[in-house]
Amino acid sequence: MNFKILLSILFTQFLIAQNKPVVYENDSNAYYNKDRNKLSYETTFCDLTLSPDSTFSFYHRPHISCFTWKEVKGKWKKKDNIYTFSSQYDVFENDTRKIFRKDSSEKYQLKFSTDKKSELKNRTIKVGYIYDFDSNLKNMETTMEFNQYDNIEIPFKEIPNHDKLASIRIDYQLSASEKRNTYITENRIVNKKEREIPNIVTIEFVEEPKKETVYRTTIGRLADETLEIISFEKTKTSLPEYLEEIGFERYYELRKEN
Repeated sequence: MNFKILLSILFTQFLIAQNKPVVYENDSNAYYNKDRNKLSYETTFCDLTLSPDSTFSFYHRPHISCFTWKEVKGKWKKKDNIYTFSSQYDVFENDTRKIFRKDSSEKYQLKFSTDKKSELKNRTIKVGYIYDFDSNLKNMETTMEFNQYDNIEIPFKEIPNHDKLASIRIDYQLSASEKRNTYITENRIVNKKEREIPNIVTIEFVEEPKKETVYRTTIGRLADETLEIISFEKTKTSLPEYLEEIGFERYYELRKEN
């Protein structure tokens, strides 16, 4: 075969290979690995997909449930055998603040305001009763109106199965484009009753929650068909983060095509 033709064929195959996503995997903690315990809560990425347009997707698939799967996207660049993966995400200030107190009265006293002391023009609010999961009770919802002091009061006796109440859900339309949703509870899980709900609650709606961007950089070193993660860092934020951090396995192997 003519050398130029052979070279052309090889070069064409190389271009085709580069035009397909490349996947590096370590599926020891992945959902589809049947050797894993079904109750595993592993928090590492199981495969890294690098697309030819210099974008990537890191996938986290804990075995506990597909509803807990997560994906992180970003951009990659490569110099020699070193990959740099860059991504970012936004962190938001909580849009609702709560202060809890208790007294001996047999009613909930919910007091509402905004952080800027603006008028609450919408006078109606949705209130949901969230029951303990083990009670097998159906959650309930009602619509109430603020009194002249922007408060609502709910006597305990007016709440069906009050002794099984785990939390109170609040849904309020602050403006045409802004809605506030929050749960009133001191339990770790909103539908799991561990303690009684304090009966006096001051709820402050934050009109313009702060936002900060976090930038993440991950460095990987490629050796033959193994991608080694050698460093990971991210910028700091002054706001609290509630997202669970997903880590990396040290090594990921190139997925072979069938």
